[in-house]
Amino acid sequence: MHDDKRLDMALSGVGDAQTPTMPDGFMDGVWMRVGQMEEASAARRRLALMGGMTVIGLGAGFGTIHAPAYAEMADVRLVDGADFSPAALLNVEP
Repeated sequence: MHDDKRLDMALSGVGDAQTPTMPDGFMDGVWMRVGQMEEASAARRRLALMGGMTVIGLGAGFGTIHAPAYAEMADVRLVDGADFSPAALLNVEP
């Protein structure tokens, strides 16, 4: 019985309390913080992408074979020995 009176008093105290109100500018602060978090996330994403591209570029650079290059004549059977100049095609003597 004694507990019922204390419960009734506590509930009546809660019932009389006013609803809390948000201060002015609260939602502006929330959206500002959301923007800051998104900006930090984008910066981390850009940094990770640049780091990945750097690692791939360095890996490709170090992984290539440093073999010497030799200049050779092109072996194209379509144009070897054939004269495809406009004068030759039109049978015009220069």
